[in-house]
Amino acid sequence: MDLVTGGSGLVGSHLLYLLTKQGNAVRATLRNKSNISLVRKLFSYYSPEDGDSLFERIEWVDGDVTDIVSIQDALQGIKKIYHCAAVVSFQPSDRKNMLKINVDGTANMVNASLDAGIEKFIHCSSVASLGQPLTGNNIDESHIWKTSQHNSWYAISKYGAEREVWRGAEEGLNTVIVNPSIVLGPGDTSRSSGQLYLSAKKGFRFYTKGITGFVDVRDVADRMVRLGQSDISGQRYILNSDNLEYKKVFEYFAIAAGVKPPNIYAGPILSSIAWRMEKVRSLLTGTKPLITRETARNANSIRLFSNSKITQAIEIPFLPIEEAVRNTVDFYKQYPDIA
Repeated sequence: MDLVTGGSGLVGSHLLYLLTKQGNAVRATLRNKSNISLVRKLFSYYSPEDGDSLFERIEWVDGDVTDIVSIQDALQGIKKIYHCAAVVSFQPSDRKNMLKINVDGTANMVNASLDAGIEKFIHCSSVASLGQPLTGNNIDESHIWKTSQHNSWYAISKYGAEREVWRGAEEGLNTVIVNPSIVLGPGDTSRSSGQLYLSAKKGFRFYTKGITGFVDVRDVADRMVRLGQSDISGQRYILNSDNLEYKKVFEYFAIAAGVKPPNIYAGPILSSIAWRMEKVRSLLTGTKPLITRETARNANSIRLFSNSKITQAIEIPFLPIEEAVRNTVDFYKQYPDIA
């Protein structure tokens, strides 16, 4: 049996769909039971005729990666783990919890996996864990993390999590790490591409000239399963379809949503003003800021990610980002109550 941690998340839910579609016995951990309905809709979206029956094959268990006892219980009878449970946030108020779940939680998963004799541990990390390039903008798997004031706390937490996985590998755990770029796909609208869709739908007018990598969540799930079912061990792979301007991706979302694309350039100066204004607004209203120092900095930076290593290991082309956007928007149009 396979275990997927973070089964109600963007990557985790797509892994569950792919694994059940292949006929695998699957167990999934979750902390928020309300998100199960979203996963069920996802299954029905991809498989209108048998989505419900595939969904019913999942064995859902309460699981908290910071609770060792719940992890040990979840690992009973498990041979392979797809570890996706993590917090993605650029909010200062989330730092402590993010470090606890991403770093300490991964350490707990690695330790429990070593004790349980897990056959393979596939860890979903992020390109953020690679850190900032010292020269130029190109990044591949050989990039070495360097301490920098420009590293986000999310990046620090994912780097710390990877260190725990590498430690597990040294102690005999059969591991593979994937480093997706920004993952696009249907899921919770409070996260990732769901936020991009809502912003575009509401007529967000600003754009930056920053460039980064993007990848379809279906490709992330596919490569993780293929790596999990392979003899590959002790490696990590960047998962990236294409390096694009944020402006281009916002245009894709706007066009798919049937609204006007953004047309006001927000350079570093305007962005720095915006995150400071958002900080004041959030303090006055008690709500989380829509823009932070870290997100403003990322939106104006240029980072180019290579996918040559994974395409050499698995000779399957990545889906175009425009297709990833259409797939995301079509899901929200089919289930407007989510968006």
